[in-house]
Amino acid sequence: MRTRLVLVVSLAVAVLALAVPARAVGTETLHFSFDGLFADATFGSTDPSGCVSTVVDLLANDGRSRTGTGQPEVAASAIIIVSQFDNCTQTLLVAADGSAVLGPGALQIDNKLTAASLTATIEVFDFVSGASFPVDVNVSWTGVGGTTSARTHIRQTLPGFKINERFDRTFREATASGTVSDGTTNFTPQPAAAGDAHLASVKQGEVDIIHQ
Repeated sequence: MRTRLVLVVSLAVAVLALAVPARAVGTETLHFSFDGLFADATFGSTDPSGCVSTVVDLLANDGRSRTGTGQPEVAASAIIIVSQFDNCTQTLLVAADGSAVLGPGALQIDNKLTAASLTATIEVFDFVSGASFPVDVNVSWTGVGGTTSARTHIRQTLPGFKINERFDRTFREATASGTVSDGTTNFTPQPAAAGDAHLASVKQGEVDIIHQ
């Protein structure tokens, strides 16, 4: 069972899609389903002031994925969530997510779930500002310990989002490190520890992201 970093809020999102529809500020629900080789990581950090907490959830899949009720498509894809919250003023600063179809070689996952890497640019939409911006992702995973097979159902919340996840998978805990940057800010200055990153073979995965 994966553990999650807790700053002021908990973030757990596991989603994969070939494309996210045009976004709009307001309530919406996105549904994703997928299978295949899979890597995820949750990064957490706090700025030097001790006020601003950042959580980044990064997920990538090499297999089939489907958005909503569309037809499954075979292609590597990735999705990212970036959340920044000012604990001192109780202000949500960033609530952004986005996905991308990955080019050949962008995602590498060992079949034995021992290592993975992702190099990609993903366009995200920020529900706070109502603007979109690209983030450059360069992250590597290293598997830790043995594999476990399990079915899990995870419910998580953070300001602006509710997330429901269901998995039937074989997974290995991992560590992850690297950069997720908008060109000015590296949102992942601290690595993800074992338990906050995983490598998996997913038989069936479903995620609902509800923005409020």
